[in-house]
Amino acid sequence: MSVLSLKIQQKLDMMSTKFAALLPERLERIKESADRVLNGERCGIQQFHLLVHKLGGAGATFGFVALSRIAKDIEHLLYSFINAKGELKSEDLEQISTLLQELEAQCEHGMKKVNTLSSDGDLEETLLEPVEDKPPTDKEKKTIYLFDHKRGVFQDLKEQLEIFGFTTIDVTTFSELETIEGWNRNRLVIIDTTALNEIEGAEIRLATLKSARKNRLKIVFISEKNDFDIRLQAVRAGGDDFFIAPVEIGRLIDTIDKLTERIEQEPYHVLVVDDDPEQVSYHAHVLQQAGMITSVATDPKHVVKVLVESKPEIILVDMYMPGCSGGELAAIIRQQPAFVSIPIVFLSIENSVDIQMDAIQSGGDDFLVKPIKEEHLISSISNRIERTRGMRYLMERDSLTGLLNHTNLKEQLSREVLRSQRTNTEICFAMIDVDLFKSVNDTYGHLTGDNVLKGLARLLQERLRKTDIIGRYGGEEFGAILLNTNTEHAERIMNEIRDNFSHMKQYSDSQEFHVAFSCGIASYKDFGEPAELNEAADRALYEAKETGRNKVVVAKKQR
Repeated sequence: MSVLSLKIQQKLDMMSTKFAALLPERLERIKESADRVLNGERCGIQQFHLLVHKLGGAGATFGFVALSRIAKDIEHLLYSFINAKGELKSEDLEQISTLLQELEAQCEHGMKKVNTLSSDGDLEETLLEPVEDKPPTDKEKKTIYLFDHKRGVFQDLKEQLEIFGFTTIDVTTFSELETIEGWNRNRLVIIDTTALNEIEGAEIRLATLKSARKNRLKIVFISEKNDFDIRLQAVRAGGDDFFIAPVEIGRLIDTIDKLTERIEQEPYHVLVVDDDPEQVSYHAHVLQQAGMITSVATDPKHVVKVLVESKPEIILVDMYMPGCSGGELAAIIRQQPAFVSIPIVFLSIENSVDIQMDAIQSGGDDFLVKPIKEEHLISSISNRIERTRGMRYLMERDSLTGLLNHTNLKEQLSREVLRSQRTNTEICFAMIDVDLFKSVNDTYGHLTGDNVLKGLARLLQERLRKTDIIGRYGGEEFGAILLNTNTEHAERIMNEIRDNFSHMKQYSDSQEFHVAFSCGIASYKDFGEPAELNEAADRALYEAKETGRNKVVVAKKQR
């Protein structure tokens, strides 16, 4: 069954009609180029070959099978001639003339599709239009029910969960719990195990409720005791996890994420490279409707710039383009260390295995042949990116916190500064340092210190936007790139997070303590280069430390 809706298919059909409408113009260019070749101008054969290749590839994509086959026959005849570097024989010229006549007939036949376009049809395509029906944001769907039959036992936990941005709802009776509608994978209930013994029939009622909700109801138990009997009761009542009080909030948040699948995968980012606007539009649209982000380049000379600014996860490139072939472009990309790990997939009408292998040896990872079903294109791209993400995660992320490591955080900062220069938007860079962290390690041990860092990392992820970029700068230092943000807003949000963090309860062997952080902020508006922005934020952080800690300082532009 197709993954494309009827509405999307209608839009793709409209693009096919647009292709048909432009056939006369394409055919005229091909005939002009062919006339030069048929009159003995060898220098025009490369242009003739490229035009025919483009027509064949687009024809295959948009369903013009016969036209594509004829164009492919001409292309292979010309390719053999180019490869041999010989002269076209009279029989070759006659064959080309015959094929051109057949091609013209097919173009006239394809023109009939123009009449199928409705009077109000819009042929214009927006390559970077947003995908419709985006899923709700985390803040719209984070709901935790606290079954608090003792009225007050979960007050501390409630405060800790709300620090992380969760919505908490108190429930005091099973009747209330049983009447809640709309249970789904984004909701969860936390229950004190004392309810299992103090409320008659609690174990059976919970198990029945969970079964009736088809296991969409997720239950986490918290207990003062840690013995086999109480754990068995919790399992029989449908418990999905079990925590011993006092609860380590970071581990509880991880469990909530796992049980509710609250972490959403970032959309795949594809760079489409093709000098044919129709092909670019078609493939970009198919990928966008599958939930992917697309960047496009119609000139190979601009590809490196797009790679630097957009950092796509895969490159979908045509084999034949004027001035630079797909294989040559792949070789150029592979010679630059920053782009070595980006997969390159060729998409072409070319079905010669030898040519395909030559292209892959030049630096490609895969070769897809046109025409390709939309589902197959989406599947091939998705599978390749998913494998690449797994490898890249290990290379780019800090092993303790899962945030970007130092090197990749600085690369992202450089990239976002370039983007801000181009789009004239504001960004701020925040440097964060845990106050007196050495004392935490010395007093409570390094394992507890690691938990403090993981808790701060999770808090930053929860309270900042998905578009913001967060990394571990080193040791107990973190960095955050706040996009489309001025210093006033950056200072306000970082102060909120600082206050939240200072109220988080940290535990070590049931001993409770608190930790704070200091923060320095610098704005691209005042410090226009990545290194200057970084240094300014670092100076502001130092000032925050020197003037009392547990505060946020904004860097002032030096005169």
